[in-house]
Amino acid sequence: MNAIILDGGLKSALAAVRSLGRRGIFVSAAAERKSGMALHSRYVRARFVYPSPYTDSEGFVRAVKAEAVRLGGKPVIYAFSDATYLALYAERESLREYATLVYPPEKSVEIAFNKAATHSIARLVGVPTITTYMLESREEVARLGETLSYPAVIKTRRSVTWHEGKGVFGSASFVHTREGLVQKFTELKDVLGEAPLIQDLIRGEEYGVEMIADEGLPRACVVHHRMRSLSPTGGASVLKEVITEGVLHDQMVMYAERLVKELSWSGPVMVEFKVDADSREPKLMEINGRFWGSLPLSIAAGIDMPYYYFLLATGGEYPEGVLPHHAVTRHFLGDGKHLLRVLFARDKMRSSHYPKRMTAMREFFKLPTGTRSDVWDWRDPKPAFMEVIDILKRI
Repeated sequence: MNAIILDGGLKSALAAVRSLGRRGIFVSAAAERKSGMALHSRYVRARFVYPSPYTDSEGFVRAVKAEAVRLGGKPVIYAFSDATYLALYAERESLREYATLVYPPEKSVEIAFNKAATHSIARLVGVPTITTYMLESREEVARLGETLSYPAVIKTRRSVTWHEGKGVFGSASFVHTREGLVQKFTELKDVLGEAPLIQDLIRGEEYGVEMIADEGLPRACVVHHRMRSLSPTGGASVLKEVITEGVLHDQMVMYAERLVKELSWSGPVMVEFKVDADSREPKLMEINGRFWGSLPLSIAAGIDMPYYYFLLATGGEYPEGVLPHHAVTRHFLGDGKHLLRVLFARDKMRSSHYPKRMTAMREFFKLPTGTRSDVWDWRDPKPAFMEVIDILKRI
């Protein structure tokens, strides 16, 4: 009954620590810094610090393996970022002797963590996608740039790309001219060692279908709607709600189940969609093949995903007939960053994606009834203070 929780600076890791600790499971929490907020939860029984998987993947795996050996009993390992998940996945065979791991087939991991491959398999199984261009050369991009509608989106194929022995974090950005498109494409290809993707920009709201799956069969499912993100143009959700019914809900669950079944996925997975504001059709954005940032919302809705994963890993029986209820959660510091960006950022996307400043201020202070915090818990207050300290240290 042991578990190792990695990425202790993330609110999703904190949610897992609280979930398992309250059920009497021995939790060892870890992060790159001692100030990682999850390490300071009252539910943590042991803690350790590991090297960054971005710069020292081998050292990171050694540290995790050493803790698993020290705890004994093959503890269940939880990863909450692409960097930790993929570093462990690469060494999964050497870790199985000491720890309990749940992974889907190798081919499925390659697809889920590669946006180009995800796009291709989605089209194969009839899941609508955003128009995507997978070009390899600067010349091809320059020709596309003559007919492309702007602003357009350019994004890395993977959230983390290992290039020349180091992990490089990637994200999406907007380009507004042909020249800017070619320049950004060239820069990313040089840094990452592979060509990025180019997508049409569609306007609409973002949703996520979250699951714990067992060889392609969903064992638990929650659908959430992003009410606000870290930036008005996208990013991590900071205010979100669970939706439990409706045509849109059913469509997205159907599409997510198709993908999970096709990949024969085992473990946590979130399938992200953007709902086109004009057609109201959900279109696939990406697959996150690990625990997601909005994990506290799932727990608030009555679906204890970290515990369900523990049951999956240890062969336990799933509770029957448990359905999510409506819930809303907010990440206060992230929402504050959203507000500051609305008030002060100079952004070419302001006219199309930003709310009015007064509207943003009013909505920041007037939350939906029953909104719960992702981090603050009066029964476990210290992590909320450590989150601030960890941010300051990181800066």
